[in-house]
Amino acid sequence: MKTFTFRYDDKPLKKAFARMKKAIDTGVPDIREDEMICDSLQSMLDVMSKSRFETFAAIVDHRPNSLYELAKVLDKDQAQVLRDTRTLEELGLIQLESIQEGRRQKLKPTSHYDRITFAFQPKRAKAG
Repeated sequence: MKTFTFRYDDKPLKKAFARMKKAIDTGVPDIREDEMICDSLQSMLDVMSKSRFETFAAIVDHRPNSLYELAKVLDKDQAQVLRDTRTLEELGLIQLESIQEGRRQKLKPTSHYDRITFAFQPKRAKAG
């Protein structure tokens, strides 16, 4: 099962520079492809809104053949579904494949991940 993680970190730059220094010193790269670090809970929620999360879940659960099918599953306007899927594609969570059917062209959403997790560790838990 492939998982993408949205991780909260109150000091992402400080830790990123420490990881970069360690990678330079040891020669071992520290690449986190399946993760996005957010410096506030609000930015995490802004990036992965409820609507986008529902859209992602519907793509994973229903495997629609087009955005039209996805919009029907979600009972949402196709324009809203298109906006949400474009954002999910920009985040690297899904791919929109252009498929020609006769004279019509459709976009088929496919997921790169099976699930999304949100990681948040309170400061007090970090100290202990």
